[in-house]
Amino acid sequence: MPELTFRAAESAADKAAVLRLRDEVYVKDQGRLADAADMRSTFDRFDRQAVYLLAESDATPVGTIKLIADSPAGLPCEEAVDLTEVRPGNRLVEYGHLLTLPSVRSRAVATGLMREAVVYSAARLGATHVLGDFFIDSTGALHAFYTHLGFGPLGEPYRDARFQDAPLSVVALLDLADAARRCAQVEGRRGELLRYFFHDYHEQVSRYHDQVSRAALATADTAAAESVPAESTEAGAGV
Repeated sequence: MPELTFRAAESAADKAAVLRLRDEVYVKDQGRLADAADMRSTFDRFDRQAVYLLAESDATPVGTIKLIADSPAGLPCEEAVDLTEVRPGNRLVEYGHLLTLPSVRSRAVATGLMREAVVYSAARLGATHVLGDFFIDSTGALHAFYTHLGFGPLGEPYRDARFQDAPLSVVALLDLADAARRCAQVEGRRGELLRYFFHDYHEQVSRYHDQVSRAALATADTAAAESVPAESTEAGAGV
């Protein structure tokens, strides 16, 4: 496969690409939805606080993941779990719709999208914890990939009524800072996985705080300028 690139979906064409991916996977390949737009009243009602990331190969979208920042509107996973004890002092982001085209489906696309989601969550959204609604394995547990990263279940497995014939899934939570700390402590393949995802976590957190500081300074400068009386401005202009 050609080199993958990742970016946020911003244009109308990008959003159309997301719908095409949803149609290819959820409608045509898996039969989970009757129509790609079926989620307007469920997941898509959170789109005002969400961003989609696209994976592209030769400039062609081959995968996507949705990031939903917590807000007064809440998060989709709250239909299955109670976040009352998780929210205080934390910034939550929920991941959903991790999709790859059936024709190019590979671990590289899905893993790359998850890695980009972690970077975006830390650097742009200031997330401390991320959540996902993941299918469980044949033993009723989270797949090893997620547990190796540090995801832990928040509730009991359930069947998501938003999808047709959906397998059992469970909502799981990951503490990003804790996962980053474990990078230096865990060896072997688990350690390699953690370092792939979190080797630059603290750099991404610093980027977020720099972004917040710049925004605060810009707001303060604007407020100061607006507070200057008109006559003072006119007097200064004539000096």
